[in-house]
Amino acid sequence: MPGRRIVIFGPGRVGRNFAAYARALGHEARLVTRAESGGGAQAREALVAKADLVAAAIPDDALATFAQDWRALLAGKTAIHFSGALTVPGLRGYHPLYSFPKDELPIATLKSIAIAREEHAPRFAEILPGADNPEFVVAAKDRAFYHALAVLSGNFAAHLWNETARAFEDRLGPAPAPMLTNYFASLVERFAERPFDSLTGPVARKDRASVEANLAALAGEPKLKALYEAFLRSAWPDF
Repeated sequence: MPGRRIVIFGPGRVGRNFAAYARALGHEARLVTRAESGGGAQAREALVAKADLVAAAIPDDALATFAQDWRALLAGKTAIHFSGALTVPGLRGYHPLYSFPKDELPIATLKSIAIAREEHAPRFAEILPGADNPEFVVAAKDRAFYHALAVLSGNFAAHLWNETARAFEDRLGPAPAPMLTNYFASLVERFAERPFDSLTGPVARKDRASVEANLAALAGEPKLKALYEAFLRSAWPDF
């Protein structure tokens, strides 16, 4: 079976990895850069006209305009986006639940990424033959909620880890990555073991003296103290 001709708008982390994945599966993938998006209309229109699949790997706030601008050429074609939060008329949503690096991922990793598929959209393997990713359906009414969970668990956790790394290096001296990466990996392991009950440490064991000492130690770090207090309000509300 011949590969599909795929045009991807947006050469960012998601776009580049989707292109690499498609090529590894035997498809032809063409990335359209921001510069190309702003000019050369005829060349872009020719690419889209010949494409079997058009993917918009662009910021969420540009998706509605993209769908409207390309509505005529996209009619009758398979057209998708990668937003986790939005439902966009004219485009089907397939959100990869993953934090992508700048470099292209190995094919085995790309195949393992879970896809949050829009309600009533075809299976991911139907729009990208050969892709056997795990996937699940998120109804339109739940898209924003699903994305909020992804932001809270992923982006907020990354922010917390970044702030911890800065304080670790500033106050304690060692480069944070070698020390903290192993610690953070152990947290992921505990989550894999008990996804609904993996909390450890003084809050889990209700060690009031340790928590009070933690808060006192963070008195000179207002941002970190505020994060710790927010954690307490959720995990130990009657502290």
